[in-house]
Amino acid sequence: LAALREGQTVVDLGSGGGFDVFQAGEKVKASGRVIGVDMTPEMLAKARKNIGQYRQRTGLDNVEFRLGEIECLPVPDNSVDVVLSNCVINLSPDKPKVWREIYRVLKSGGKVSVSDLALLKPLPDNVRDMAAALVGCVASAVLVEETKALLEKTGFTSIVLTPKPDYVRNMQDWNDPLYKQIAETLPQGEEMADYVVSLSIEARK
Repeated sequence: LAALREGQTVVDLGSGGGFDVFQAGEKVKASGRVIGVDMTPEMLAKARKNIGQYRQRTGLDNVEFRLGEIECLPVPDNSVDVVLSNCVINLSPDKPKVWREIYRVLKSGGKVSVSDLALLKPLPDNVRDMAAALVGCVASAVLVEETKALLEKTGFTSIVLTPKPDYVRNMQDWNDPLYKQIAETLPQGEEMADYVVSLSIEARK
C-alpha cells in the first residue's frame, strides 16, 4: 500500500469488507481506480455498503467491488498497474491458475505485491489434514521455493521473496486459538515457525 501512486489502477484479491481497498483508494486518489474482488456475496454486500462512508469521508469515488474467484478474475487483460493480496492465494486449490490470472490482468511493467503464508518445509500429514490448519491459511500453503518457481514459470521478473517468521511467532504468543490448536499437533520440540512463514512476494510483468 505504501508504494501505491496517484493515478494507478489497483486490484485487491479477496477484498473482504474492503479495508485494503479503501486504503488503496486514498493512495491512488481521484485519477486512480481500485477494484476489490471477492467470491463471497455476503462480504461483497458488506464492502459495497461501506462505500458510502468512504465517499463521505474522503470525497473520492474511485473504488468498486466485483464478485469473482481469483482463478478467473473479472478484470480485462493488461489493465492493472498493481495487484495486491493478503493471505488469500494460499487458499486456492489452483495456484498456478491464480498467478496466470494476475499476470494476464497486469499491464507490461505492472507489479504484484502479495503477503501470504508459505512453508519452509512440508507440514506433517496430520497437520495438513486439520480443518483448523485450512482455516488458518496453513494447510494449503506451498514451499517458498515452489512459490518462486510458479512465478518464474508464469513469466514474472524482478521477483523478491522476503520471509517474515515473526508473524507466525506472534500468532502463537497471542494464543490465537487456531494456531494454538495446530501447534499442539506438531511433533514434540517443534513450533509453527519451523514450518510456516509469512512471505512478502513482489514481482513485475
